Amino acid sequence: MSTPDAPETRPGWALLPEFARLLLLAVVLPVLMLATLLLWRGVATAQQQAAARLAVAAEVNGRQIDAFLQSHLVALQVLAERRGAAGDIDDVAAWSSDLRHLRRHYPAFVSLLATDGAGVLRTTAPAMAATTGAYSVADRDYFREPRRSGRGHVSNAFRGRALGTDPLVAVSVPLHAEKGFAGVLEGSIPIEALAPSQRWLRKRGLELLLLDRNLSVVQASPGLPYRPLDTLRGDERKRWLAALPTADGRARMQRLPGVLRDGGDAYALAMPLEVGWSLWLLQPEQAVEAELWRNAMIMLGLLALVLLGVLAIVGIKMRRLGGSVRGLLERMQHFAVDREPEPIAAGSLPRELAPLADAMNRLADDARTAYGQASSGMREQSLLREELQAMAQRLLTAQEDERRALSRELHDDVGQSITAIKLGATALLDDDPARREIVDEIVAIADHTVLKLRNLSLLLRPPQLDSLGLEAALRGQVALLERNTRTKITLRVPAMPQRPPPAVELACFRIAQEALTNALRHARATTIEVVIELDGQALHLRVEDDGRGVDPADVHGLGLLTMRERAQQLGGSLVIDSAPGRGTRVRATLPIAPHDADPAKR
Repeated sequence: MSTPDAPETRPGWALLPEFARLLLLAVVLPVLMLATLLLWRGVATAQQQAAARLAVAAEVNGRQIDAFLQSHLVALQVLAERRGAAGDIDDVAAWSSDLRHLRRHYPAFVSLLATDGAGVLRTTAPAMAATTGAYSVADRDYFREPRRSGRGHVSNAFRGRALGTDPLVAVSVPLHAEKGFAGVLEGSIPIEALAPSQRWLRKRGLELLLLDRNLSVVQASPGLPYRPLDTLRGDERKRWLAALPTADGRARMQRLPGVLRDGGDAYALAMPLEVGWSLWLLQPEQAVEAELWRNAMIMLGLLALVLLGVLAIVGIKMRRLGGSVRGLLERMQHFAVDREPEPIAAGSLPRELAPLADAMNRLADDARTAYGQASSGMREQSLLREELQAMAQRLLTAQEDERRALSRELHDDVGQSITAIKLGATALLDDDPARREIVDEIVAIADHTVLKLRNLSLLLRPPQLDSLGLEAALRGQVALLERNTRTKITLRVPAMPQRPPPAVELACFRIAQEALTNALRHARATTIEVVIELDGQALHLRVEDDGRGVDPADVHGLGLLTMRERAQQLGGSLVIDSAPGRGTRVRATLPIAPHDADPAKR
């Protein structure tokens, strides 16, 4: 009885060592190298994409919160200015009507109140329950800060006490009468009204943390271990502050360990808000790495499947597999050197090697898909930036049109009406001394009112800017300010062979007007110098005062934002140099030649 052949003597088994080496060199090693490279690139790409997603989401949500607060602050400012101009600050009945009307148009206000100069409530909406004695809010930040600064204020998060104990945020503006500060107009907003859509965040796998200036929690998504009005302290404070933007203002994505409610790690990006708060957006590290590991497991699984399939059928199809492996080796070599290889057709290989062809095709498709997603994200960011700049330009244009119309209305209609009153009163003059004294008083009041209207008309829109140009408008503005103050203002304007474009003249005048107003109102300057220079390519404006100066890090406000936006709309720039006690210098550069409208090409 003959013994069966040993494995090494069976037909075809002698090729096993050579086939194994061929399989190792032609399939296993290239795939492992490719998988290693893709894993290495995948880690960097996943982090870059996470940072881009966080930056876009933070920008959108931060602007949404800032716009919400600013719109409600402007509503209060308009009402305060109207009541101050009417001179009926102490009319409680009128206040009650105005507050109810304001609540109907701004339902986010859970309560509104107006105080006197000592912080005692005049009225509230809704009305408070009867209390013993006068109710004062003089200890509240939303009262103290407007009284101190004379500007509108967005408070930190606090807990209500008069109309409930819910966590609130207050926006407040000062009230002014002839004798100066006359109280505060304040509106309280529930903190729930400030948070972006939680559904929107969950859909993108993001967590949100909104902190006020004291690092107290305003809003936190369910995935974080915080509640409203919690205060960060100790190690938590240091950990979160590490994710703040760098000194140059650019946000950095940081990995924060153990910040999630379940103790997990997350990637975080901080976005400072215009009101002084900070917005953190986080993405769990597990979500960032999940896709990377999933691709890695797919590649390893496909490789194992191919190897097991080849080894399982090698005993019965050695000769066929030998030729197929040689063909596959040639195909793999072509794939390794070709940057954009043609897809491998599964029908050109044996069924046993079809999974490997599919894996190679999927790898190529994944690379193309990743590139397409990155390109799409960049295009979306560019479109968003263009939309924001177009919106800012439309707002500035509408503001100038409104100022021009209001200036014309004050000068042409109201001024002529007051002049007519004056002439009519003069016609009543006779020999009666008492009547003459009354008519003289009416004429004096009319003259004073016409002068104030003329100054207000020039402040809103000087006619010299359209008819005579930038120099005449600036000289008129300087003359107007010097008549009303004791500050010495020096204006130096070179001879211009031709007028700059109207947009450049308007931007230069408005920036100079705002800088002069800030120097007179806040800096307590005794001398101010306004200098304009031309270099053929741009117009350079410099406004320098010897006032008390400020810390550049604390320079905020709508005026500064408007000045910077006007310069940027023309492709220029605005820089503020200041320090406490050393004055302030505002420098603006406005290109005269047309600039590229595409922000991405600036």
